[in-house]
Amino acid sequence: MKFCAVYLAAGQSKRMGENKLALPLRKTTVGSLAFHASLQSKLEHIIVVTKEDDCLSWMDPLFFQTPFKEKWSHARCQDAVLGQSHSLKCGLQAAQKRNCNGIMVLLADQPFLNVKTINELIILGEQFQKKKDLNEITYVAASFQGIPRPPILFLQKSFPFLFDLKGDEGARQLFRKSILKGRLVEGRDARIFFDLDTKEDYECDLNETIE
Repeated sequence: MKFCAVYLAAGQSKRMGENKLALPLRKTTVGSLAFHASLQSKLEHIIVVTKEDDCLSWMDPLFFQTPFKEKWSHARCQDAVLGQSHSLKCGLQAAQKRNCNGIMVLLADQPFLNVKTINELIILGEQFQKKKDLNEITYVAASFQGIPRPPILFLQKSFPFLFDLKGDEGARQLFRKSILKGRLVEGRDARIFFDLDTKEDYECDLNETIE
C-alpha cells in the first residue's frame, strides 16, 4: 500500500517578512526539519510543492544525496500565490501519477513534527484501507484538543473533494463543513502542531531549542 505526501512549501512568509523556511534552526533550517522527519518515515514518496521560482536553497544539502534524493520530487506551482488550495492540488496531481492509495498533507513551517506522528497515521490509514466495513473513513488526521491539524492522511476516495477546494484555506474547508468522515489521533505535545509565522514565534522557539 503506497502513501505519498504533499509537502506544502509555497507560502509567501508575509508575516515573517522573509523566507521563513530558510531560517536556521537546530543546525539546519526551519523548512528542513519536518521534511527530514518525512523522509525517515514509512511514506513512499514526498512531493515538495513550492512557488515557481523556488530553487530550494532553503533545503539541507543532505536531501540531495543518497538515500534521500530518491524519495522525493519537486513540483512547482504556478498558481501558488492564489492560495494553499492551489498548491495542494498541484501536489495531488503529482501524487496521482504515482498511483498512491492516499496522500499526507505536511506543512513546511511545522518544524517540530516527528516521525512517530507520521507513522501512526500511516498505520491507521492502512488498516482503514483494508477493512471494507470501514470504507466510509476517508482520512486520518492528527489532532490537538479535538481539532484536526496537519499532518492529515487523505485516503484515495477523498481525492475528488480535495480537487474541489478553493482559496487559501486548503483542506480546512472540508473539516469546517463536515464533508468527510475520518478518525482523529489526539496528540499530547502542542509543539508538534506549532507553525512558525512571525519573528516572535521564531525567536521564542529558537531560544527554547538552545536551552
